[in-house]
Amino acid sequence: MKRVRVLHTNMHKGGWGGQPNRILIVARGLRERGHHVVIAAPKGATLIKRAQEEGIPVFDDLTLPKKFRPFTYIGEVFKFRRLIREHKINVVHTHGSQDTWTAAVAAWLVRPRPLVVRTRHNIFPVKNHPLNRFLYRKLIEGVVVVSDAVTEVFRQTGVLGDRVGEVVTLHSVVDAEERFNPAKVEASGLRNDLGIPSQAPVVVKVARLAREKGHVYFLDAAKDILMEVPDAYFLALGEGPLRRFLVSYAEELGIANRVKFLGLRRDVSRVLKLSRVFLFTPVAGESLGTAALEALAMEVPVVAFNVGGIGASVRHGETGFLVEPEDVEGLVRYTVEILKNEELRSRIGHTGRQWMLKAFSENSLVEGNLKFYQDLLGRKKSKINA
Repeated sequence: MKRVRVLHTNMHKGGWGGQPNRILIVARGLRERGHHVVIAAPKGATLIKRAQEEGIPVFDDLTLPKKFRPFTYIGEVFKFRRLIREHKINVVHTHGSQDTWTAAVAAWLVRPRPLVVRTRHNIFPVKNHPLNRFLYRKLIEGVVVVSDAVTEVFRQTGVLGDRVGEVVTLHSVVDAEERFNPAKVEASGLRNDLGIPSQAPVVVKVARLAREKGHVYFLDAAKDILMEVPDAYFLALGEGPLRRFLVSYAEELGIANRVKFLGLRRDVSRVLKLSRVFLFTPVAGESLGTAALEALAMEVPVVAFNVGGIGASVRHGETGFLVEPEDVEGLVRYTVEILKNEELRSRIGHTGRQWMLKAFSENSLVEGNLKFYQDLLGRKKSKINA
């Protein structure tokens, strides 16, 4: 098999979530298989720090601003072009809007031109206008989506034209063998560190503190759950622009003493180990829900809003429960049922982990990306030789 030389690009600066986690998993897996991988992201990005910890080459002399700044954009296009040439990259794999436009144009300026692959991580529609049609039909050779729900978005908008066949679904995954394996995770002492009584049931949510993640519904549900399970505690892991508002809202609801905002943590698996229910409450943009996959891997039942592609991981009545978006009453009903029924919680938790191991392995994600690269490179070579 021909070795690939891949540049992964990402636009996110801080925080940690499904997108950077997926990039790191794929990059690590490719490197372990003998391929050359570089990760490029803005200076100070958490992804850069974690890639460096694993010895993966990085490039962070970037800003990738959300607003279009002509001089910055042109400068970063040429930075990417130099990076591609220096590392002899033959696959540029982009993951966000800003880095896609910058890296794809840079790749277009390199000869021989590297393959450009774009992963769409969310279900926000791609507007069908001339610039996007040029991007997806001329600059990008292949598209990876994290669930079939994202493919449907492309079909509806028509931005790909007749290139829908060059889209592959590769589900995001988590490390269920080591990092998110309940048999290998030790959480002793964590309750004491967090100030949670030894027998108190814990409900958790892991997500960036942003509007689309639906923390307001998490807090509304917490208030009503406490009426049925008064000794429960609620943990919110993640950082984001809504932190101050959400802390204030918890105080307004009178539940601030039972809700803990833990920020960005490296020990998510330990927190999940002591949790009984995982609440997944996004209202927009979710294509699969990597955080929910982590909960399933740790045998924690998931109660979720049925948005985007979450149904691919949370199977109603089997690995958790699905309710309609914004249905706080439904969140409360199923969460209370799980908290009060140990047999139900154990059965759903066990089923969730077995489903995770079967359908969402790291090996399948890495091999799927590699096969897609090789297939697209083979097609490209055939066109050149035709």
